[in-house]
Amino acid sequence: MRSPTVETIEPEIRELTQQQDWRSLRDSLRYLPHADIAELLAGMPPTEAAPAFRILPRDDASEVFANFPPEFQEDLIAALGDQRAVRVLEEMDPDDRARLIDELPVEVSTRLLAKLTPESRRETNAILGYGPEQVGRLMTPDYVRVKPAWTVARTLEHMRHFGRDAETLHWVYVVDKDLKLIDDLFIRQLLLADPDATIQSLMDEQFLALDATADREEAVRMMARYDRSALPVVDRRGLLVGIVTHDDVIDVAEQEATEDIHKLAGIEALRQPYLDIRPPQMVKKRGPWLATLFTVQLVTIAVMAGFADQLERAVVLSLFIPLIISTGGNTGTQTASMLVRAIALREVSLADWARVVRHELVTGLVLGLALGVYGFAVTYALHLVGFAESDYPIQVGAAIAASVFGIVLWAVLIGSMFPLLLERLKFDPATSSAPLVATLMDVSGLTIYLGVCTLLLTGTLL
Repeated sequence: MRSPTVETIEPEIRELTQQQDWRSLRDSLRYLPHADIAELLAGMPPTEAAPAFRILPRDDASEVFANFPPEFQEDLIAALGDQRAVRVLEEMDPDDRARLIDELPVEVSTRLLAKLTPESRRETNAILGYGPEQVGRLMTPDYVRVKPAWTVARTLEHMRHFGRDAETLHWVYVVDKDLKLIDDLFIRQLLLADPDATIQSLMDEQFLALDATADREEAVRMMARYDRSALPVVDRRGLLVGIVTHDDVIDVAEQEATEDIHKLAGIEALRQPYLDIRPPQMVKKRGPWLATLFTVQLVTIAVMAGFADQLERAVVLSLFIPLIISTGGNTGTQTASMLVRAIALREVSLADWARVVRHELVTGLVLGLALGVYGFAVTYALHLVGFAESDYPIQVGAAIAASVFGIVLWAVLIGSMFPLLLERLKFDPATSSAPLVATLMDVSGLTIYLGVCTLLLTGTLL
């Protein structure tokens, strides 16, 4: 039987909520995934969603709450009241709880933290002690740890008793008497081992671990590289302080990719869903970049003013300006986008700059030659059909071809070196956005075009 979708069940949920038929509502929500329940309730006003949220079973409520957008979480806490909100927080995973506390207004978060149990408060504060971009913010302290001297039978019994609250049981972490991580074991090893064998006998002391203070992108890279569902997190002394699981890493990967896409488009990274951002916020995110690009683009006026006499004597040259500058912008944008992604994936580093230059120069030579020949053909064809007539069509075509060739070569160099330069200066390479590279190419490309035309056409058209 096919499960109902959010769209098909939403009218029924709203009707049951308005009728306050809580028993039927609970039955309707029982078999829906947590993410779908969160989407349904987040579409209601908090005052209507709060009664519906209260009827959810305790375990389900914490999972549903973790899937709400941050703004809705804050509104729902206000609608639920502190007592009910604290119960929900107590049931949440520590990493989700810390994320919520961090996003709430200070007065609300301080009040709720004070009402948590000492253990929950300790766990939450430990996570909040790390920076927003550090691995420590992603970790959870809910995992299974064992000692080397234990037998497999004792370990499995320990997992049955204490594994219920663990974030994952796929991996078991071996620690010494000081809680220093010394190995990790996959659950399959334990299930297939002799019950009387010791954990020590199964160990190879080869394990992967994340530094709690490392950038959270490192967790994304390691989990993808080694195909792991969970990774242990250690402090500078090697003590096991938590684990990071794949669901948290997926969220980070999505956030980082979204941030890079926004920066590549010349927009300050958006932290909220598109439709949740109000026009004043959107203007604040986009306006500064547009103003900066507008200012840089003013240089083109100076360039054209410097070649005003040439353009007056040969108006036909001005017809090709949009074609020329768009070719440079498109080429530079292509190159910069590829390099930004390659840097993010650690496929390219600063040490590879010479190889990158050689690689792009070869590509640029081929592309420039092909586009130059194409530009010559287009220029001559436009002359023949009367769109861009000239007394010297061959010479104009040659100038266009040479300009395109030079601009493409320059564009691949700018597009490849600019992200590496930003990386060298400790800036985010994604800042070399498509609009910025295109704007730089507009200015430099126009200079190259008019310079080449002056050089090649003086004495004929000019």
